[in-house]
Amino acid sequence: MTDSVEAVRKMTPETLAELGQPKIAFVKPVESAEGLKGFGIFSANGLQVGVAPTRETAFIAVRQHEMQPVHVH
Repeated sequence: MTDSVEAVRKMTPETLAELGQPKIAFVKPVESAEGLKGFGIFSANGLQVGVAPTRETAFIAVRQHEMQPVHVH
């Protein structure tokens, strides 16, 4: 096994989550306490940073911030 593969295997979950943080935003369906549905926008470490009424709007917002959106089920 290569040293780089071994280094990745030894990473903590926190370090791994921070790898894509400045470049990737995850988009997934969410529902508020009031029952409103939308699409949450989350940083790579799982912190919700926004919400949009549609998946398409969420993707547009992420791209406007020069990040790559990734849809999560």
